[in-house]
Formats: sequence, structure tokens, C-alpha cells
Amino acid sequence: MESAPCPVSGSREFKPLLQVPDRFNLSGNTWRLVRSPASGLVMLNPRPGMDEMAAHYPSESYDPFLNRTTSRSLRDRAYLAVSDLLLSGKARMVMKAIGKPARSARVLEVGCSSGRLLLRLQKDFGIPAENLWGIEPDPNSATAARAAGLAHISETELPDSDFDRRFDRIIFWHALEHLHRIGENLDKSRELLAADGQLVIALPNLQSDDARRYGPHWIALDAPRHLYHFTPATLEVLLTRHGFSVIETGAWLPDTLYNVWYSEKLDRTIRGNRFGIGGFAQTALRAAQSLAAGRDPRHASSIVIRAVRMTG
Repeated sequence: MESAPCPVSGSREFKPLLQVPDRFNLSGNTWRLVRSPASGLVMLNPRPGMDEMAAHYPSESYDPFLNRTTSRSLRDRAYLAVSDLLLSGKARMVMKAIGKPARSARVLEVGCSSGRLLLRLQKDFGIPAENLWGIEPDPNSATAARAAGLAHISETELPDSDFDRRFDRIIFWHALEHLHRIGENLDKSRELLAADGQLVIALPNLQSDDARRYGPHWIALDAPRHLYHFTPATLEVLLTRHGFSVIETGAWLPDTLYNVWYSEKLDRTIRGNRFGIGGFAQTALRAAQSLAAGRDPRHASSIVIRAVRMTG
């Protein structure tokens, strides 16, 4: 276990906020979320060290690691089918305003898992495989990405990489909140981003409607895997600190349905309540409320930030 300073302010002064369960180990200890008075950022502290984290990622049940060879249950296959339908929307968000022929674009995804988003960029925009790079520390997911036809998949963390090129897009799709060396990752991204390139970050929004409603049982807190919990404001301050300017903040509304469904299930499990018909009805109502609130990105369940390198 380790303690860490706030990556926004550098301060080690925190105020306790929540005790959060590990959704994969409800009989275990809870995890402490704290808030930095200096920046407002919420983070897990203390937290497992980098060499301890692998034990907290159950490869058989952690959705980002699912692929065609590992999905066994009907639920897993349904998850992959639905997420496949959403990949084109993600790809369009990544490539928005690319400003050059897509086929010549170079894209790097940090935390690419089995490479499904990169492969969709290849399919939908014609980006050749040799222009697609991914970083994935989970060896099984990295192997699956290579087997799918992506040659440039590295298990080396971004700050330790030795890329000899610049990228038109660098993607952190639900990845930034997992990273111990968050500042180093952003500094390296700025170094590797082309002058007219964009950084694209998707992550959960701590000031969303469903985060407020479910509190410590909000599924996107995902302790101890999520180390940081951002709002649009705290993320923008962090990006500014590392030489980026935010040019757009949007909502990724499909995450709302996932977050509400699994938050409701987690909340009822912890409280000892059956899900049943009442659970379905409650989930539908709360999902509708969160979707309506999410039309304003400040209150969306997940946000997508687009940023560029500062000049001067």
C-alpha cells in the first residue's frame, strides 16, 4: 500500500469523503476516498502500489478485458454485442475534426485492452494497422489485440515508451483514472502529440446525477481500480497543469445505462434487497433521470474531453 499526493495541487492534505466497497469482494475491507481541499480532486488514498494492482483485476469478470475468446456466459456475450454496436460512435468521437485524410492518421490508445476500438478505427476510417498503436499492461488482453491483427501493441507503460513518432490522436478511453503515474502519462502524451493533434479522454463524472444518487455504491467508483475521480473542472485543471487546453467537453450517454444498472444491483445487494420486478422498474426510472440530466455534460455519467497542446 502507498499514499500519494494530489496530482493537481501536489498537496498531501486530504479530507475523508467516502468508504467504498470493492464490487468484486463485498466481504473484504472498504476503501477510503478522500478529497483534496486545495484542488477539489477526489482520489483513493491510501491505494495499492503498482506491483499490487494486478491482483485487483479479475480477468474472468472484468468487462474491459472481455473478448471473443474469454466471454463464456450469455451475459458476457450480450455485453460484447452491445459494446460492439457502440464502437462506431466512439470511433467518430475520436476522429472528429481530424483535419487530414483519415488513412494517414496515426493513433495511439493507452489502455487499449484487446484493441476493439483501434480495430473499429481501421474498419470505419480505413486507418491501416501500421498506423495504429496500443498500450495494454494486461498480458492476456495485449495478446488478444495482437492476435486480432494489431502489430503495435506494447505492455510497457507510456512514460517508459520510446516512440519515435508523433500521433494525431492519443486516446485514454476509461484509462486515465486507473494510472498511478498520471502526471507522467500526460507529460509523455504532450510530447508525443502532433502539433494539430488531439488528446481524447473518456472517464466517469463524479458530479453526475447517478454518482450523487448512489453515493458509495456508484459502480464507477470501482475501488481500488479507479484511483482518481474527476469532474469536468478538476480534469481541466489537471490538463492545464500539464500543458493542454480543453477545446470540448461532451457526454458519452451510453455509459449511463451501464452505470445505473450495475449501481442499482450493487446497492440492492449490499442492502440485502432483491432486484426483481421492482428493481427493473427503479432502474428504468433512474436511468431515464440520469439520461435527461446528462444532456448537460456537467451532469453526465461519463464525459469525453478533447484537448490540444498549449502553444507558446
